[in-house]
Amino acid sequence: MSSTSNPEARIVEALVYRLTEVTSTVLLGYSALGLNDELPTPAMLVQLESIQEQGRQGSRRKMSMALNVSVVIKTDEDSTYTLMDLTRLVRELFASSERFTPEARTVQFSETQFDIAPNHGHLSFADIQLTIDVIL
Repeated sequence: MSSTSNPEARIVEALVYRLTEVTSTVLLGYSALGLNDELPTPAMLVQLESIQEQGRQGSRRKMSMALNVSVVIKTDEDSTYTLMDLTRLVRELFASSERFTPEARTVQFSETQFDIAPNHGHLSFADIQLTIDVIL
């Protein structure tokens, strides 16, 4: 994990590092388009969607960070079950009351959308919407 003075970047880095507990291939900001032959699977693609300031008190800011975590596998007869298992593991990583970074207050998941490719060997996805409330 690289070091940066940007507090938002440190939170994203900590999230990416934590996700490596599920799979060693976690890429930030990458599109899977064109990666079919290069991408070792299972993999996770993390995309920062938005950062919204929700309030200030002195020098402290309350922020909400929205991210999309895509779990990616090569399609086979067990794709649905594999994606379900991997997304469950992601949710379990953040289910405890232990913070993955000191700034993170809450981690919330919304729906998970599944996109199972019709042909074996193609990429199938489970997209998890994740919101992290932080105090900086």
